[in-house]
Amino acid sequence: MKNLDTNANANTPSYVELSGQTYALWIDAISAANHRYLGYVKSLYDIGSRPYASSAVETNVRENFERAHQVVELTVNELQTTGQKTAEFSEKLATHTAKLQDSWMHSLRGLLKTGISNISYVKDTAETSLDGFAKRVDEMQSRATTVSSN
Repeated sequence: MKNLDTNANANTPSYVELSGQTYALWIDAISAANHRYLGYVKSLYDIGSRPYASSAVETNVRENFERAHQVVELTVNELQTTGQKTAEFSEKLATHTAKLQDSWMHSLRGLLKTGISNISYVKDTAETSLDGFAKRVDEMQSRATTVSSN
């Protein structure tokens, strides 16, 4: 049993390591989201700031519909990508949270074993002390009985 616990503890990363990994996971996700957002805003700016090819009203109306179509398409693509990346991040975070819970479980198991061991030691020590005290009381009673009978 002790061998299994030692192997489990050796294979389980420490809480500090897992916390560092959690921090890196969040930073990577936030960085990627900001990078995607900046790319999205740049694309919107590029679409909106393009010069018009002509000053004719019909051409400008067609161009505006085309730009609106591009903005909608860009936004839909960005929303799909954001949803996919959020789902991937959620899966990674859930997996990582399971590792953190496993680490906590091993830590608590160790604490409980140590606590039980300490309580057992105190119990054994108290029993030994009480046995010694009981022997002394018996000895005193037997001496008192011997002295009083003389």
